[in-house]
Amino acid sequence: RQLQGGVSMVNYADFVIDQIDEIYKSGKTSAIAPKQDWSREAVVYNLFLRYFSAFDHDQDGKIGDSSSDITVNGQGIRETGTFLKTLALLPYLSKLGINTIHLLPITEIGREGRKGDLGSPYAIKNPFKIDPLLADPIVSMPAEDQYKAFVEAAHLIGMRVVQEFIFRTASIDSELIEGHPDWFYWINKDSAYGPPKFPHEALREIKQIPKGKGRYLPPPPSYRSKFAIPPHTRNNTLKIASAFADWPPDDLQPPWTDVTYLRLYHYNYRADNNFNYIAYNTIRYYDPELAKTENINKVLWEDIEKIIPYYQRNFGIDGAMIDMGHALPDALKKRIIRAARLIDHQFAFWDENFENTIATKKEGYDAVIGGAWYNITKRTGFKKQILSFDKKLPLPYFGTSETHNSPRYGYGKRNKKIASWVLFNLLPQAIPFLHNGFELNEKLPVNTGLNFTQNDLDELKKEPLALFYKTGMNWTTKNHIISFISRFQKIKEAHPGIFDGNDLSLTKTNNPKVPGFLKKLEDRYFMVLFNTDFYRAAHFELVEPASDHWLDLIRNCRIDRSNKITLKAGAVLFALSD
Repeated sequence: RQLQGGVSMVNYADFVIDQIDEIYKSGKTSAIAPKQDWSREAVVYNLFLRYFSAFDHDQDGKIGDSSSDITVNGQGIRETGTFLKTLALLPYLSKLGINTIHLLPITEIGREGRKGDLGSPYAIKNPFKIDPLLADPIVSMPAEDQYKAFVEAAHLIGMRVVQEFIFRTASIDSELIEGHPDWFYWINKDSAYGPPKFPHEALREIKQIPKGKGRYLPPPPSYRSKFAIPPHTRNNTLKIASAFADWPPDDLQPPWTDVTYLRLYHYNYRADNNFNYIAYNTIRYYDPELAKTENINKVLWEDIEKIIPYYQRNFGIDGAMIDMGHALPDALKKRIIRAARLIDHQFAFWDENFENTIATKKEGYDAVIGGAWYNITKRTGFKKQILSFDKKLPLPYFGTSETHNSPRYGYGKRNKKIASWVLFNLLPQAIPFLHNGFELNEKLPVNTGLNFTQNDLDELKKEPLALFYKTGMNWTTKNHIISFISRFQKIKEAHPGIFDGNDLSLTKTNNPKVPGFLKKLEDRYFMVLFNTDFYRAAHFELVEPASDHWLDLIRNCRIDRSNKITLKAGAVLFALSD
C-alpha cells in the first residue's frame, strides 16, 4: 500500500524472507574464495549498522519511542538498525557494486558518561559481547546468532566483512573493571579533571617527539597528583579517569566522558616519576622508560590478543580495522596480527592512519585510510588528486571523500559527489569506499571528529548525530545518486579493463580546469575528463589525437573531437572511442 512521501507499506516478515531468498539463490560463494591481498580489489561500504538500516516503520515521525525500549515502536518493531534489516539490504548494496562491508564497532556499549540517547559504539563495555540492541526482536535469536547469520549472508552474496576493533580504550563502566581494576587509571572522586596543560616551552619539546627529536616531559605535578594507585576493588573515594584526545597535547577537544584509556604498561606506582597518569607519554608516544618489556601489562595484552580470533572463529569475519592502530605499541600490534593470521593467513588488517608509510606496511597492514578524504576537500584538492594519480604509495588507501568522522562531501552538488566516486574507482591504489549515506546525499555527518570549523561545530551542536543518537538515513529523498552508482557499476562490469589500475596516463584539454585520463584498450581508447570547477560550466576542446569520435558511456551520446564540448559544473565525461 502506497503511503505519503514515497513510502510503501509491506509485510515486514515477508519482505525480509524475500530478501533472504534472493541472497540464498545468488550463491556467490566463489566470489570470496581465498585470495592474498584481496583488499586491493575491495569496493567498500562503511556501515554503521544501527544507523544504516534504521527506519520509521510506523511513520509516526520518529525512530522508536517505547517507554521500555527507546529503539522499539508501539508495534514491537525495532526501528533502529538491526543485523536482520541490514542483512535484508545486502542485495541493495550488491547492486551498487559493493563487495566488502566495513562495520563500525558492534559491541556492547557502556552507560556511564554516555553521550546522546544510545551512546557511542566506541565506548566498549565488553569487547567479547555484541550490542543486544542490534538484534531484531522479530526473530527469537540472540544478537550473536543474528550476527553469524549476517556474515553468512554477506558471504553468500559475495561480500567480505571487516569489523572495526578498539584496543586502547574501554567504557567508563567496562566489565573489565571488576576483575582487573589495575588495568585502569583512577583519580580521587571529587577531583576536578581535564587534559593536562603543558607550559609553552614544554609543548615545543614534546611536539618534536614524533620526528625523533625533543624530550619526553611529564605533565605538571598538580595534574599527576590527581591520580591514585589502582585499588584492589571499587571504593567510594575513587573513580575511573575519563579519556581525552591523545595528540597533540594541547588539543582543544573536551574530555571524552564515556571512555577511558587502558593501562598497557605497569610501573612501580610508588616511584617518584611513576607514570601513574594519562598523558601523551602513557597512551600514545610511550616514554621509553615506561615502554620496557618488563613493564608490559601481560594479562591485558593476552586478553587483547584473543579478541579478533574470537570473532574469526565464532562469526567468520574476513578482516579488521584497528581504531588508532598506529598509537598502539609495536610489539602489541605484532601479536594481534600474528594471532589472527595463524587462523587465516589472508585475514586483512586496515589501519586508521592518515599517513601511508613503509613502516605501516612492514607492520603487516594491507591498507590505510590515507589522506585522500582530506586532500580532496581543499580548494584545488580534486585537481591535485588527479595530477598525482601515479604517485607510488606503500599501501592501498581508502578512495573516499568522507568518513564517519568528517563533514559530508558535496552536499547539494550532485556532480561533485559523482565525480569523486568516478575518480576513486579509477585511481590505481584507491579502494573505492562509500561512506554510510553518501549515496543518499545525507547532510548531517555521523560525528564531528575531524576537519570541522568552529562554525560547523556550533551549527551541529544541537543536531542528533548518529554516532550518539537514534536516527536514520533519509531513504525517501529524491536527491540521491543511487541510480548513478548502480548504472556506473554496470559500466564497470561491461568494461573491467578500464578499472584495473594499469596503463592510465594523464590527458589534457585546452582548458586547464578540465584534466583527465586516457587509456588504450586493445583496439579502442578510454577517456575520462573532469570539470574540476564545481561552480561553473567548462567549455573546451580535446587535444589528444587518440580518436575523432567518442561514445559518452554515462550520457549515452556521441561526441566529435572537432566540436567544442561543455561540461556542467563538476561534471564528468566518461567515454570510449567509437
